[in-house]
Amino acid sequence: MNPKTTVENKHDKETDVKKLQDTVESMDNLSQDGFSEIEAIAMLAEQWLESPDSHKHLNIVSTALRAIWGKAQDIQNCINSEAENVGCHYVPEDRERRWLERKVREALQE
Repeated sequence: MNPKTTVENKHDKETDVKKLQDTVESMDNLSQDGFSEIEAIAMLAEQWLESPDSHKHLNIVSTALRAIWGKAQDIQNCINSEAENVGCHYVPEDRERRWLERKVREALQE
């Protein structure tokens, strides 16, 4: 097995940096687009609530809230996926602990 040359190592690092930059740019795009949509929906829902007949059509606000909820989940999943693609996703300690505990239980049951 031949060790990589300095030129090959430099190329690999430049490729990694470019991939990371592209990922961060994609995440920024996802967050700007998604959060702008959430902001717009929330502003419209708030204006609707201030209208005189809003109490007669609460289903409209409910639909807006479900849209905000869905959009927030989509953005979270997309950003997490982008982070995972470059090995930089965040996993809360409690979630990781539960995952490891489940793996141990499954191994013990085999």
